[in-house]
Amino acid sequence: MRNDHTNALHGPIKRSREAESFSRHQKLHISLNNNLCHDEAGQSGSILNPNPVSTGLKLSYEEDEHNSSITSASDSMTAALPVISSLGDNLKSEIDRQKEEFDHYIRVQEENIIKGVRELKQRQTVSFLSAIEKGVGKKLREKEFEIENMNRKNKELVERVKQVTMEVQSWHYRAKYNESLVNVLKSNLKQVLAQGAMQGKEGCGDSEVDDAASYTDHIQLGIVGCSGNPTSMKKQVNCRACKVREVCVLLLPCRHLCLCMDCEGFIDVCPVCRVMKTASVRVFMS
Repeated sequence: MRNDHTNALHGPIKRSREAESFSRHQKLHISLNNNLCHDEAGQSGSILNPNPVSTGLKLSYEEDEHNSSITSASDSMTAALPVISSLGDNLKSEIDRQKEEFDHYIRVQEENIIKGVRELKQRQTVSFLSAIEKGVGKKLREKEFEIENMNRKNKELVERVKQVTMEVQSWHYRAKYNESLVNVLKSNLKQVLAQGAMQGKEGCGDSEVDDAASYTDHIQLGIVGCSGNPTSMKKQVNCRACKVREVCVLLLPCRHLCLCMDCEGFIDVCPVCRVMKTASVRVFMS
C-alpha cells in the first residue's frame, strides 16, 4: 500500500520534472538561437561599420544584445523557480511523512520490547516467588507435623505423670494405712500376749486339759514342767491348722492371729471363728 501511494505520488512529480526539463531546454535553445542571431548580426554590422558609433550614454549595439540575453535567461529561471519550489516542498513533505512513520514504528517496537521485558520479569518473579512459597510451605508443614508430635508426646507424658502421681499417692496412702494397721496389730498382739502370760501363771499346777481350756483369744500356750512350783515355762503359739509351725498371719476382718504362712494360702475361713477371710497380714514375731 505504501509502495502504491509512493508510486502515485512520484508519478506527478516525474511528469512535473519532465515538463520542467523540456521547458528549460526549450527556453535555453531559444536563448541560444537568439544569441547566435544577435552575434551574427553584430558581426555583419561590425564589418559594414567597423567603427561603432557611441552615444553620450556609452552604449553600443552589442551591449544591448548581451543584456537582452541575460534578461531572457533570468526570466526563464524566474519562471522555473515555482516549479522547483513546489517539487522541493512535495519532496520535503514526503520525507517528513516517511520519517514520522519510521519514528512511529520505532516507538511502537520500543514499547513492545519494553512490554515484553516487563512481562518476562513478572513471569520470572512469579515463578521465583511460587518456588519460594512451595519450599516455605513444605518446611512449615514439616514443622507443624513435628509440633503436633511433640504436643501429643507432651500430652502423653502429662497423662503418664498424672497417673504415676496418683499411683504414688495411692501407695503412700496404702503405706500409711498399713503402717497404722501394723501399729494397731502390734498393740493388740502385745495385749494378747500379756493376757496369755497372766493366764498361764494362774493355771500353773493344773492338768493339761485345764491348760488347753484356758486359751484366751484363741492363742495356745503350752506349759512344760509345771508340777507345783514350775522350774521352767516355755511359751509356744502354734498354727491352728497344722498345729506345728508358729503363727505369723493375721486374718481380716476377724483379726485372729492363728495361721502360718504355709496354711494361709489354702484356707479361706478362719479356723477359730469360722468367718470368711477377706484379707491377711503377715506379722513378724520377734
